[in-house]
Amino acid sequence: MADLKLRIATRKSALAVAQTTMAADAIVAANPGLSYELVTMTTEGDRRLDKSLASFGGKGVFIKELEVALLEGRADIAVHSLKDMPAEVLPEFKLAAVLKREDPRDAFIARGGAVGIKFMDLPAGARVGTGSIRRVVQLKALRPDLEYVPIRGNIQTRLGKLAELDGVVLAAAGLKRMGLADQVTEYFSTEQMLPASGQGILAIETLNVLASHEVATQSIDAILARVNDAESYAIAVAEMAYLKALNAGCQFPVASFAEFVDGTLRVRGIYWDEKKKDLLKSEVSREIDLSRADAVELSRSVGVELANRIYQQLR
Repeated sequence: MADLKLRIATRKSALAVAQTTMAADAIVAANPGLSYELVTMTTEGDRRLDKSLASFGGKGVFIKELEVALLEGRADIAVHSLKDMPAEVLPEFKLAAVLKREDPRDAFIARGGAVGIKFMDLPAGARVGTGSIRRVVQLKALRPDLEYVPIRGNIQTRLGKLAELDGVVLAAAGLKRMGLADQVTEYFSTEQMLPASGQGILAIETLNVLASHEVATQSIDAILARVNDAESYAIAVAEMAYLKALNAGCQFPVASFAEFVDGTLRVRGIYWDEKKKDLLKSEVSREIDLSRADAVELSRSVGVELANRIYQQLR
């Protein structure tokens, strides 16, 4: 593997580059003799910050350009935040590996940062910024008396909104990866607010049939297998299977969260029933042995079972 270079597609944002560099460093550390270069690009989701994601295509807008780079042979792999990926990748691609999950929770940052007013202590009418309808639905369940303001942009742009807002809600994983955890006022527990499906997980995507390139003559699957976290991969499959079964994307207030507890995969899901104005919740648990060959498919089936339970409530 000496002197082989892996070309890695990533968005140009500071967070994306930081996360991709983390993934790339892990890959080369596990594969002596391998090096890498980043192939950075701006996606449609990065360019159209004036509109909500739901209004122009949903999650795929953050990965399309990276997938094109794979198809055209300009990159060997692409690194994404799993929560930015559609519930099902296109047939040309595959989710080859994921890194160990970072903190999946959502974080509240008040004006004043770590010493600011906590969410439940905000005065009625306080203005809180978030670009996620999933968050808004759950935040309203906690504090229906607050005003929720839509915001988009990178982490620094959103933090800059604190000049005009009383607080913002962001993913803990991104804040921690950017060295900004010291600004967090408090973290929401997963019981208070279910994270986005895939939140905190870095996903590595490849082509199903590799393009012609020197690294492709080696086994990229073998290279990536050395950094894949089996537990996080099973979690990712379960959470995304839930979204796929409900045909849901970022335009729906829906989420799933999976975790292993003593060998048991526990998956919780929510879905906002707009007609009934009701936040539906359900949960499924199953023992899964990650050493079994069918562990991934078992995890997928748990996500589907959870979706079926939610679907029964919708009827």
